[in-house]
Amino acid sequence: MKFISIAIKDFKELVRDRRGLFMILLFPLFFMIIFGFAFGDMGKSNEPRDIAVVNLDNGSEMPLSDEKVNFGDNLTEILTDSEYEDSDVKLFNVTKTTESSAYEMIQRKEVDAIIIIPQNFSQSIADIMEDSIRAQMVGDVYSADNDTLKIAIRGDTSSIGFGISQAMLVGILERYQDELVINIQNQSSGGRGVASIKLFEGDVESVPGTEAFSQFDFLAPGMMVFAILLLSTTVGANLTREVEKGTLARLKLSKMRSFDMLFGALIPWSAVAAVQVLILLLAALMMGFNWQGGINSILLAMFIGVIGGIGSIALGMIIASFAKNDQQASNLGILISVPTSFMVGAFFQLPQVVIGEFMGRSFEIYDILPWTHILDALRAVLTFGEGFNAIIYDLAWSAFLTAILFAIGVFLFSKLRLSVER
Repeated sequence: MKFISIAIKDFKELVRDRRGLFMILLFPLFFMIIFGFAFGDMGKSNEPRDIAVVNLDNGSEMPLSDEKVNFGDNLTEILTDSEYEDSDVKLFNVTKTTESSAYEMIQRKEVDAIIIIPQNFSQSIADIMEDSIRAQMVGDVYSADNDTLKIAIRGDTSSIGFGISQAMLVGILERYQDELVINIQNQSSGGRGVASIKLFEGDVESVPGTEAFSQFDFLAPGMMVFAILLLSTTVGANLTREVEKGTLARLKLSKMRSFDMLFGALIPWSAVAAVQVLILLLAALMMGFNWQGGINSILLAMFIGVIGGIGSIALGMIIASFAKNDQQASNLGILISVPTSFMVGAFFQLPQVVIGEFMGRSFEIYDILPWTHILDALRAVLTFGEGFNAIIYDLAWSAFLTAILFAIGVFLFSKLRLSVER
C-alpha cells in the first residue's frame, strides 16, 4: 500500500520543516491571544435585529363587547412593524417559533433575543379591564393588586446583539403598556375610577447555559476554523513544491496511483488539523474561554477538526492544480482562505441570506461551504457543551460537502499534475 509510504514521507518532511510547522501551529495562536485581549464591539446601528417571538397567548373575550382578542398577536404585529425613528428601516426581523426552537436559534446565533408572551397575557389584561369597569360603576378607584405579568426576554446576556435588542424590546413593551392603560382608562369614563396600573413588565433573563459567556466564547471556535482553513495555503504550497522539485515526476515512474499520492498526503495534514484544535483550545482556556464540555468534547472537537482539515486539504489540492510555483500557491491560498474565514462566520456573524429550508432548518448561502458547518459543530460542542447527537446535522453536511470538494481536488490535481505524460 503505497499511500502509507507517502504518508510516512510527508510526516518526516513536516517534522523537519520546523519553521513551516511553527507557522502552521502557532500563527493562529497569536490571533487567538490578540482577539482574546482586544475583541471589541462589532455591533451596528440602524439595522434590523433578529429576534424570535414565542406567542403562547390563548386570547380572551373583552368585557362589555365579548369580542375575542389576542393581545399576544397584537404585540407580535407591533414588533414586526416597528421602525427606527425618522426611517423606514424595521427595528426587528421577527421569526415566530416555538420555545425549544427559539433556544436552538440563540445557540446557533441566528437571533439576538427571544421574547416569550405567556398564555394568560390577554386574559390578564381583560380581567383588569373588567375589574376597573366594575370599580367605576360603584364609584370606587380601581388599583390592580395582582402580581405583575412577566413577559420574558431571553438571550445571551453577554452578547452585544442581545444588549441592543433587549433595550429596544423593553422600550416597545413600555409604550405598548401605556397605550393599553389609556384604553382601559377610556373604557372607565375617561380615567375616573382608575389609578395607575402596571399591566406587565419585561423580564430579562439569560438562556440556560449562556450566563457566563463572553464574546470571546463565540470567537474561539471561529479561530480554530480560521487555523484549519490556513492549512489549504500550506498544503497547496507543499504540493506545488513537489511538482517543482520533480518528486512527482519520479513517483510517476513507480506507477503510483493518484489515490496513493493524495490519500497519503491526507493522513499527516489531517493529524495537523486535530492538533491545531487542541492547541488553540488550550490557548483559549488560558485566555478565559468558558469550555462547557468534558474530555469527550475535546475528542469530538478534534474529530470535527479532522473533517474540516480534509476540506482544507482538498482546497489546497485545487490551489496546487493551478499554481505555477509554491509562492503563487501561498499567495493564492491566503487570498482564498482569509475571505472564506469571514464568509463562514469565524470572526463575526454575517447577515442572513436564506435560500431555502432543509429538515426544518434554514439553509443559507454560506452553508454551501463545509467550514460553516464545522464552525457550528465546534461551537455546539465547546461553547454549549452539546453531544454527538446535537451536531449530527452539521457533521453530515460538512462530511458531504467535504467529500464533494475532495473529489474535485483529486480530479483536478490528478488531471493537471499527475496525468501520465505521453
